[in-house]
Amino acid sequence: MAVLGWAGTLLIVRSLSVDQFGRFTFIFGLLGLVATLTELGIGRVAVAGILDEKGDRGAFAGSYVLLRSVLGLGGYVIAVAVVAIAGYPGDVVRATAVAALVLVIATPSQAYVAVFQAENRLRPVAAASVFGQLTQIGLTAAIAAAGGSVLLFAIPAVAGEVIIMGWHWHWGRRLLDLRYRVLWGAWGRLFREAVPLAVGGALATAYYRIDSVMLSKLDTFSSVGIYGVAYKFVDVVHFVSTAMMIATLPVLVRAWPDHRDRFRDGFRRAFTILMLAAVLVVVEFLLFAEPVIQALYGSDYRAGADATRIVVGAQAVAFFGSLAVTTLVAAGRHRLYPVVALVGVVLNVGLNLWLIPAWSYEGAAVTTLVTEVVVVGLLWLVLLRQPDVRPVGLGPAVRTVPCGVVAVLVGAFLAQLVPWPLAAAGTAVVFFAAVEAVGAAGPGGLRALAGEDSEAGA
Repeated sequence: MAVLGWAGTLLIVRSLSVDQFGRFTFIFGLLGLVATLTELGIGRVAVAGILDEKGDRGAFAGSYVLLRSVLGLGGYVIAVAVVAIAGYPGDVVRATAVAALVLVIATPSQAYVAVFQAENRLRPVAAASVFGQLTQIGLTAAIAAAGGSVLLFAIPAVAGEVIIMGWHWHWGRRLLDLRYRVLWGAWGRLFREAVPLAVGGALATAYYRIDSVMLSKLDTFSSVGIYGVAYKFVDVVHFVSTAMMIATLPVLVRAWPDHRDRFRDGFRRAFTILMLAAVLVVVEFLLFAEPVIQALYGSDYRAGADATRIVVGAQAVAFFGSLAVTTLVAAGRHRLYPVVALVGVVLNVGLNLWLIPAWSYEGAAVTTLVTEVVVVGLLWLVLLRQPDVRPVGLGPAVRTVPCGVVAVLVGAFLAQLVPWPLAAAGTAVVFFAAVEAVGAAGPGGLRALAGEDSEAGA
């Protein structure tokens, strides 16, 4: 899904000017902010509710879908009101009115994902995402061929979400007999239990997305466009932690608190996989960000190479923040999350006000990296203070960093000899060979890590 979305972005970039692409990027950045208000962190709490065999699971799940539908409608109103009241250009307001329909559709659609998580049936979720993204890229290609605009390019995202919603609804009702009724008690319980996640998630998304909004006011839409290309790579990388956390959460919820060994094994596996992915991603972008941008987006966006390296590095750091939050949620120890996220918002806004006027999008990128390092560090301090949650057995994964250093040295040498795609592939091969050699993937190596023979993997 991420790769297909990325491919669609290439079509959009080559059909719009840098300024127009900046407007497009701003709109979807704003929707990312508003989406936090429509999610409110209740998705993670809802998984535990659907897993509760003592309650009426079908009625609970159906009520949860209705709650998310109401939140989606509220998000639409907020998004359109923001651009209208803030005095953005008319084309931005009109395009936002179309694009914000994504919130109306995707918000209840994501409620069904909790059902699939609870039943350990994630293949339909993956299939829905791919078919929805194929629809989106097909429409994007047609609009690009016809000479698209910011408004027209907002339509494919809405169409893709319609496909995903239909797929989730069709397969979701086969897994669980959902009964759609308003259960005020369930809604109240969800809100009460999710308050820390709601506040923390809103603040975390704010510091993650607000830089594009601040760029639009402190700099130009062209700068937003260049920075938007950097974030397209971030969006692809972000799917690594998203997929991992969707799969990890139900494993941890089931294991807590009666099966601590399974809990720790699930955590260790997730940490190790994220460490491998994070180091490889940083290595590849450190070496090849500029030629990739040149090949895919053109010379107008090459100036954003350093910003791309920085924000991709920040996203690699954020992997471990996602794991910490998911672990704390599974163990019911997430009360301090809003405090940590608030620190991130204050730090991010303050640094952006200082660095954007001086260094434009590169200043925003540095701000993002510094904020992620501080936030993830604080989250792990909270995690490590929980003796019955404290992770163990992470030594092998730490050996991944020297493997990354070796891969950088070899990759830099290969880049002088062969075209960058071959050098990038060779760098990945060297990295995984080094990982196997030093046992960085843990007992049994990469094959055991990816297998399903353990209780956590199953």
